[in-house]
Amino acid sequence: MIPQGSTPRCAVVIVHFGDPAPTASCVEAVLADPSAVARQVVVVDNSHSLAAGALGSGVRVLEPAANLGYGAGLNAGVASLGDCLGGAIVGLNHDVTIEPGFLAAAVEALSLPRVGAAAGPLELARPGGELWYAGGGVNFLTGTVWQSRRQGDARRARHVGFLTGAAVAIRREAWQAVGGFDPAYFLYNEDLDLCLRLRRRGWRLRFEPRMRAVHTLGAATGSERRSPLYLEQITRTRLRPFRPLAYRLYLAVVHSLWVAVRASVLQAQGDREGVAALLRGHRYALATLTQGPR
Repeated sequence: MIPQGSTPRCAVVIVHFGDPAPTASCVEAVLADPSAVARQVVVVDNSHSLAAGALGSGVRVLEPAANLGYGAGLNAGVASLGDCLGGAIVGLNHDVTIEPGFLAAAVEALSLPRVGAAAGPLELARPGGELWYAGGGVNFLTGTVWQSRRQGDARRARHVGFLTGAAVAIRREAWQAVGGFDPAYFLYNEDLDLCLRLRRRGWRLRFEPRMRAVHTLGAATGSERRSPLYLEQITRTRLRPFRPLAYRLYLAVVHSLWVAVRASVLQAQGDREGVAALLRGHRYALATLTQGPR
């Protein structure tokens, strides 16, 4: 529990790319959260598309020389705070808006024994809403993650095996223990990699129902429509989070079969660009098979 009389602090790092409007909404929700949590907000502008001062004077904007992707972008935002970093780090996709009380719930979840990271229910930004994440885990038979979409699970606090990185809170000690996100992941699978590295070091992953947020899925990357960018990037690093090498070799066979089937379906649909992207990603995954988690 949070000690009485203390004001917890957290760093909120938002990785921006493309349209400034979702990022402005994300920042507005963070600043408006009534949680009794002091917050430092950093926006990493990966596309250099934010006008000066557009997000307000209390928000720090970083402009890296190149597009860092999601994980390395979060790393840069955290590093920019130096010794001013609070006890909790909140990482957000720019197309996520948190609900009131998110920050307090995050800090409280991270105060539980050995909880290294926490996340909550994510709904899609659609009329009527649609539950997209309510806890999840890793299927080690296939080397893939699964996400619950059941309303009952969204109301149940518990330890889980996988947290989505779209809206995640990470304990400062846990972040430092694993060195943050692995910059080898440009987009996708960086959250799976982080979860597995935290688990290997004995940290727990917590699903907290009060950490509610709304996600405009694929606003910048086209993941909802399975764009070529999505297909290539998610395929490139599917094998990397796992160890030992013998297990990655097994997964290479499994995923080669999956890619063959998926490519056939895309070919039948006339999506040649998607087929090419999928195959490029898989070739890279096989070429870097010996490169496992750090």
